[in-house]
Amino acid sequence: MSKRIPPLLAGLSKIKHVLLPMLLLSVLLAACGKKDDAFEMLDAPAPAGELPRHWLLPAFSFTERSGKTITQSDLRGKIWVADFFYTSCPGPCPMMTSRLGDLQKVTASMPDVALVSISADPGRDTPEVLKEYAAKFHAGDGWFFLTGDKSAIYEFANKGFKLGVSDEGGTVKEPVTHSTKLVLVDKNGYVRGFYDALTAEGSAHLLTDLERLRKESR
Repeated sequence: MSKRIPPLLAGLSKIKHVLLPMLLLSVLLAACGKKDDAFEMLDAPAPAGELPRHWLLPAFSFTERSGKTITQSDLRGKIWVADFFYTSCPGPCPMMTSRLGDLQKVTASMPDVALVSISADPGRDTPEVLKEYAAKFHAGDGWFFLTGDKSAIYEFANKGFKLGVSDEGGTVKEPVTHSTKLVLVDKNGYVRGFYDALTAEGSAHLLTDLERLRKESR
């Protein structure tokens, strides 16, 4: 007599084929994720209609893919959106860069808005490497790809933006762990908001706040 599989076990067998790929994807994305201190330090909510003004970013000096040195003075007077990534990242970085690529299409007619992607693996991400990577995402002149001294970049990320970036505890395939947040910075260099780069909701929220900040700056 053949044995029948109980309905519950049969159901679990079907579910695992759906859940397993999702679980693997979650693990891959989490591997590059890094705890951010920023969310423990955010100010009280701003008055209705205004974005909170959190803290002023420190001075910085990094090298753009073009070979030009970029400092805070070059971004003064511009609203900018920043992220930390690296070109060989197999996890969330391509998705984050794609989000910024979509944002670039929206802000193409906004000369007061810039995008800034900062490498968390500057030893490998030379200006030449960044130039090739930027070309894959059709990055325009208003999208800066920065590299430089690793200790300076890590300090800028961890103490300036208060976002986690580290090369400790990484793996061969994923040597760097980093935040997956996009950061909105105003024309005076103040951090004004953080957004999840991996969700459509995060991108929509960023666009809304970007427009609010542009109106505030007029």
